[in-house]
Amino acid sequence: MTLKTTVIGAYPKIGEGLDGQELRRALHRHDRGEIGDADLDKVFDEVTRSAIGEIESAGIDVTNDAQIRWDDLLSPFTRTWSGVEAGPLERFYDNNTYFRQPVISGPIVTDGKSLVRDYTFARGVAKAQLKATMPGPLTFATLASRDDHFSSIEDRVLAVADATAREIAGLKAAGATMIDIEDPAVVASPKHIELAREAYGRFADPDLAITLVTYFFPADAVLESLASFPVAAVGIDVRSRDTTAFDRLDAFRTQYVLLGVVDARNTRLETADEVARYAERALKLVPQERLVLATTTSLEYLPRDVARAKLAALVAGARLLSGEKVIA
Repeated sequence: MTLKTTVIGAYPKIGEGLDGQELRRALHRHDRGEIGDADLDKVFDEVTRSAIGEIESAGIDVTNDAQIRWDDLLSPFTRTWSGVEAGPLERFYDNNTYFRQPVISGPIVTDGKSLVRDYTFARGVAKAQLKATMPGPLTFATLASRDDHFSSIEDRVLAVADATAREIAGLKAAGATMIDIEDPAVVASPKHIELAREAYGRFADPDLAITLVTYFFPADAVLESLASFPVAAVGIDVRSRDTTAFDRLDAFRTQYVLLGVVDARNTRLETADEVARYAERALKLVPQERLVLATTTSLEYLPRDVARAKLAALVAGARLLSGEKVIA
């Protein structure tokens, strides 16, 4: 049996050559008023179709919609949730990328359809298994630049969790069965681990394969706690920093483990052998049927050709373990 593979987060929006610059040109033309929203949406759809095709062509088993419309992890929701708006630019943790911090001005209200249109489009395009993605409640709440409504971090996190529950219900109604919750704050701010667990209880659903995805920071301080979250799988980044996770993965006795083995923040290309060695270490404590190999986080800020090569290495490493022939 070959280990399953998946992607995390966004795929590069801009590719090589003139065709690969189509979205950049369309955004500039939209800013100048030369094309309208409908024409820009067509370009977004075509780039989404192309990105999903590239991910699938690499042999990835489970794809997302490539998040081509997302400006950052939080932007789809600062645009659509009432009581929240996009605020100042801030560095995204310790990366050389930036995001708009949420500003909270009132009760957080959503119709639960923020991602339904894009998920439905991707579902009509994808041939591989498709998953949706949401930001985690702790990450959204702790990255807010200002909160003029909630009196405590606890109230804010749980309000975001309730909004997340409505979005998950909307995705489920649209046919989603797998949803990633990208929540790096769970490992970046381990002091809030119990609050995070309470928040996840607000949207736990035994009929959905929800994955708590962590990255950038080691899960060492909270690894055993993560095993008690009401989720089907937990994503662990084993590349960004030194970690003891490999020796403790047996904490996940029933959950799947998404192992971030391809470094999405570095242009250096992994080899199939390197990917396979990481997987072999994990397989000492995690059964093969519950191990999934993944990128550490979003590939968005890598050149498109590097992103493709990293996905190829990820798939080749998974196949190498099963004894399948690897095509260079």
